[in-house]
This record gives sequence, C-alpha cells and structure tokens, in this order.
Amino acid sequence: MNINKGKEWWMGASHFQMELANIAKCLLLGVVILWIQIHGNKGCFEEERLALLDFKAFVGSNGFDADHLLPSWIDDPTSNCCKWERVMCNSTTGHVTKLSLNNTRQYDIKSSSFHNENTWYVNLSMFQQLKELKTLNLSYNNFDCSIDDQGCEKLSKLKKLEVLDLTWNRFNNIILPSLGALISLKTLILDHNKMEGSFPIQGFQRLEELDLTMNSFNNSILSSLAALPSLNTLILASSYMKGSFPNQGIVSIINDYY
Repeated sequence: MNINKGKEWWMGASHFQMELANIAKCLLLGVVILWIQIHGNKGCFEEERLALLDFKAFVGSNGFDADHLLPSWIDDPTSNCCKWERVMCNSTTGHVTKLSLNNTRQYDIKSSSFHNENTWYVNLSMFQQLKELKTLNLSYNNFDCSIDDQGCEKLSKLKKLEVLDLTWNRFNNIILPSLGALISLKTLILDHNKMEGSFPIQGFQRLEELDLTMNSFNNSILSSLAALPSLNTLILASSYMKGSFPNQGIVSIINDYY
C-alpha cells in the first residue's frame, strides 16, 4: 500500500511540475509578445529585404541609376528595410505591409514625353516573399508582364493584398486571372492599361472598388460586374460604353458611357 501511495504521489508531483512548466512557457511567450508590442520590431525580415533589393536591381538593369532613385535601399544586412523610403511595415511584426513604387523613374507624368517611355517588362514574382503585403502601388511605371507571363502569375501569391494600384501601365487581359486569385483584394485600379473585351469576374467576389478608366472593355462586362456582390464603387470614365447598367447595390458609378 505504501508503495502504491508513493507512486501516486510521485506521479502527482510530476504532473504538477509539467503544469508549472507549461504555465512558465505561456508566461514567457506573453512577456515576449508584450515586449514586441511596446518596443516594436527593430528590423525587417531578411527574405523581404532581399525581395525589395531584387526590385532595385530590376530598376538598375533597365539602365537607371537605382542608387539615386532608391537611395535608402542599401544592400547591407544591418540596414532596416522598414525605414526605407516607399516602404511601410507593421510596427509589431516587422513585416512589410505597404509598398509605394509609383512612378519609380520619377518622371514628370504630366509631360508629353512620359507617354512615350519604354515599356518595362517586370517579373512580379519578386514580390511573392512579401506575404503580409496589404497595399501595392505600381502606378505610372509603364510596366507589362515579363515575356513568358510567369511573373504575373506569381502575383497571386499575395494572399493578404487588399489594395492594388496599376494605373498607367501596359498590362493586358493576361494578368486578370492572377488578380482574381488575390483572395483579399478589395480595391483594384486598372486606369490606363491595355485591357479589352470581357472582364472575368471569377475570384473578384470581395472586390469593393474597381477602376477601369481608359480601357477598351466591351458592353458585356456591365451585366457581369453588376453580379459582384461586394462592389460598391465602379469607375468607367473614358471607356466609351453604351447601354444601361443594372446598378443595384452599387453606391457610386463614375462613367461617361451614356
């Protein structure tokens, strides 16, 4: 009997020690999380820093002085990419959440010469490591998909992306299926691109705002876009469409196709 009681006591003591160890681990984790929340993350993630440097290298490969255009983007492991210009990070996690890469060449977009700038064939797969990215602005760059279109397909890896601005580029319909795979996308701006024909609505059910200004879609998109359940703002300026639009549920329609 005494032996059995001893075993029971020992098992109880061991169980108590395990419980204390688990509690200690939870407390330690809580302290670490609290410390990060108070002090913030002091640096960006290496894979995200390298992805940004890939973009800088892309700019340089097109004959531009990347060090002048992106001076704070330094290829140094001690350089915190969260402090680079055009980059915004979550202060708690340190992940890149916003990229403002609009008009990378820093041209006067109001000048007539801007319209004649060479196309940059960009491989958008360089951004796939930015898994927490929520806002991506690539406007006024004259970008088009890389020749094999693989770069555009990889854009669909950005599952947290909510806002995408592709204003004044040269993307065509090939990119649309990849955009439809962005499961969190709420705002899509395709102003001044090379889109035409129909617009595939598959995958765009969460879309709230859509700007199709200065493209060449046909009238068939009107009824299909009306079927998007979350769409409340639709911009069709200078799209030259004709016909009526069943705008139930859409709060704002900006157009000149009547």
